[in-house]
Amino acid sequence: MKSKVSSKINLSSMQVIKTLQVLMQGNFTMNELVDRLNINEKDVIFNNSVVSKYINTCRYCGIEIPKIQNKYFVASMPFGLDLTSNDIDLLEKLQNVVKQNMLKKYCKIFDDFINKVNKYSNKKIIRVDKNNYKMTLEIFENAVCEHRKVKFLYKNGAEYICSPIKIVENGNKVFFNVSYKNKDKLINSERVSGLSVLSEKFFPRISNVTVTYKMKNVLAKRYALRENEKILQRFENGDIVISNNGEVKEILFSRLFRYDDLCEILTPKQYREEFKNILDNTLSNYGVD
Repeated sequence: MKSKVSSKINLSSMQVIKTLQVLMQGNFTMNELVDRLNINEKDVIFNNSVVSKYINTCRYCGIEIPKIQNKYFVASMPFGLDLTSNDIDLLEKLQNVVKQNMLKKYCKIFDDFINKVNKYSNKKIIRVDKNNYKMTLEIFENAVCEHRKVKFLYKNGAEYICSPIKIVENGNKVFFNVSYKNKDKLINSERVSGLSVLSEKFFPRISNVTVTYKMKNVLAKRYALRENEKILQRFENGDIVISNNGEVKEILFSRLFRYDDLCEILTPKQYREEFKNILDNTLSNYGVD
């Protein structure tokens, strides 16, 4: 009886290890995982239910396995390589040397090596570069869903621990919209060399800020509403009052500044005063009273 129980336990353990082994090879949907796991078996023994249990077993052991856009992947190993900040700096310098002096195929080999080091590291650091850029955005979005704080490593060596909010695209650039010291901040992805997901949780915002502003004269006639905007009031002279919900403050301000005196922020009061102060300081810098 004991040998049968032992055999069953060992079999389950082996299946967990096989599942982890496949997950270490890339990002896969549940169906892709099941197919890859069954390909070397005599009979079909893996299915969605048992693979889900094996993934949860790995998670229980502290292995980070997010599911983003229906794909599972290993983000970090708690018992992996204990990389110091000096180790990370050295790897980054080596990567730069390879990119500057080696052929593309060798750069690809080295980048694959870096990605493997990231997976086996217990630092939960995701390198931000063109080769794993999409994965970086997915991990950031997963941190938003799980309400986990993130740490950004800047290329100049600075570090920032923030609460993630969302990904923002403005023009051809991508920004990480975060809350840093209780203030909204946009982090240009081009300035970031690494992203680390922390175990520390944060309380998500209850609601987005709704901003109202008046558009005047010619601007009111030709203004095209965004998806997050609607007209609250129309005046006889053609002016309109618009409500804007959820747009990142820095991007909103940047856009409204272009409209000069044809646009006036009405609410909230804090936004109105901040917008006015920035405008006054800008004018004073150019010697305009």
